[in-house]
Amino acid sequence: MSFENRLGQLLKDEDPYASGPDPVPIIAAARRRRARRRAGTGAAVVAVALVCGATAVTAGNARHVGQVAGDAGAAMTPSAGSARITPTAAPLTPTATPVYPTDRFPTPAPLQRSPVKQVAAGEKVELAPNVRVSVTPTESCQDTINPTTGAYSGKACTNVPAAPDMPQDRPGISMQFNDTSGGIIVYSYYRGPTPARIVLFVGGRPTLATLLTTPGMERWVGYYAALPPGDPRPGTMVPAVGAYDADGRLLAGSAGHTANGLKEQPPAVF
Repeated sequence: MSFENRLGQLLKDEDPYASGPDPVPIIAAARRRRARRRAGTGAAVVAVALVCGATAVTAGNARHVGQVAGDAGAAMTPSAGSARITPTAAPLTPTATPVYPTDRFPTPAPLQRSPVKQVAAGEKVELAPNVRVSVTPTESCQDTINPTTGAYSGKACTNVPAAPDMPQDRPGISMQFNDTSGGIIVYSYYRGPTPARIVLFVGGRPTLATLLTTPGMERWVGYYAALPPGDPRPGTMVPAVGAYDADGRLLAGSAGHTANGLKEQPPAVF
């Protein structure tokens, strides 16, 4: 006996004298309508699940549509332990860096500064076995030895701030040298803004001089240098000398001449 017939029989047994239509067809029709509604709802849910990429039916095991929808939602929600895929740009292809020969573009050598020797006022500095020099806040002095007697011939000093051989309207530099058994010793003074370097030139070859200072000097310094061995002897040449600022610009210069009599000037920039 079907479910509808059984339910109709039970209703008739409860009230055998009740009038009205037979309940069996009514129950059967209601059951069919409910089945059609459930089928429509299930089809809609399955369509949503399929759009989301979920599988409603696995091999050998049909699952309830509600469960399928739940699984599809879980598949769309990242869990705490799942790896998140982040889109990244494609790596750039490295290109070769052009290399140029460095000897075509040599790096300029840094400009050297003259070393500075600071002494007490009047302290003697021996530049060679027969040459001693000293400075005070206003004077540049030199002692020399008489080659015959071996005694110092006395101290010759110059009042540099009032020196007559210095120009009064611009920086100036003096130059004097001694021919010694150890080579040519140059010693003199410069007046003007403090130079970064003083350089001597013989045939274009530079020699960096040492600055000689003492506390209390104002706008002048002494300087000295030993020319390299092999340079022509005095009488056949006179060194050129230049005082330069930190940017290499000439502050003051004194011309010389080479061994063959050509005039030599210190360069304007060094």
